Amino acid sequence: MDDMPNNNTQTSEEIVNHEQFEDMRDLLEEDFVDLIQVYFKDSQQRIATLRVAQQADDNANGFETAHALKGASANLGTTQLVRLSSQLQEHCRGRRISEQADLVEEIAVALQRAEQEINLRLGQ
Repeated sequence: MDDMPNNNTQTSEEIVNHEQFEDMRDLLEEDFVDLIQVYFKDSQQRIATLRVAQQADDNANGFETAHALKGASANLGTTQLVRLSSQLQEHCRGRRISEQADLVEEIAVALQRAEQEINLRLGQ
């Protein structure tokens, strides 16, 4: 097999749900690219906030930030980010954010993948 080495099981998971993404593009028309830019800027800030919350053992802030990221990601159909943000929310609910540095970094990588995929779809 020619499987690429990967330390997680996301190789077969779609990065962006095509149908959800296209529905949002059709709905917003010319405002769509602006939404994408705001989404990436906000998501980068949220990941920075998650890193601080993780290091400070701030489960409440981690939960709220993961929830906001999950909602924004669901709107665009960025499925990995939705799944990972939901996992982080559950860890925060269990008051275990301090143990989730790897998950926060997985979220950061998933955002990079989503940005690459979306930029390809937009021809940028």
